[in-house]
Amino acid sequence: MLNIKPPTREEKLIFQGLQKAILEDKAFIEINFRRLNRFGSPFFNPWENILPLLFFVFLFFATLFVFGMAAATVLLAFLALGYAFLMPYFLKPFMKNRVIKRIVPRIEKFLIAWRFGGFTIYLAADPNYKCRAMLDDWKPFVQTYFADLIPADSEEKENE
Repeated sequence: MLNIKPPTREEKLIFQGLQKAILEDKAFIEINFRRLNRFGSPFFNPWENILPLLFFVFLFFATLFVFGMAAATVLLAFLALGYAFLMPYFLKPFMKNRVIKRIVPRIEKFLIAWRFGGFTIYLAADPNYKCRAMLDDWKPFVQTYFADLIPADSEEKENE
């Protein structure tokens, strides 16, 4: 388990700016599917990987009993190739949706995911500007590009 310090008040305010940026489509998130689709990832769902294989095995045995060994072997070879090359493209949108749904609502989950890595926050206006999880610091990125979306600290207003 990753040891994450509780977020400070400043981090919570900066995170609110990031939330607004993502919800207003001023920033978007791209994932590294290979990094996130493995055991130990906070976003890994083993059933997304196992159920298609179980379906292929069922289809193999059904073909074996109906058409024989040669047809079943050819089918299994095509299914294995299809699974190896096409499943990452099929599963990536589901993984991306899961990442966004988990990290956008709560800063605690965002900080855990940031420590794990596997996703990047891009500036929608210019995708060349990005902040990679685990490699870059997200706070200066948000403060630089989304300063107008960060809410003012209410404690500062009360003191004035």
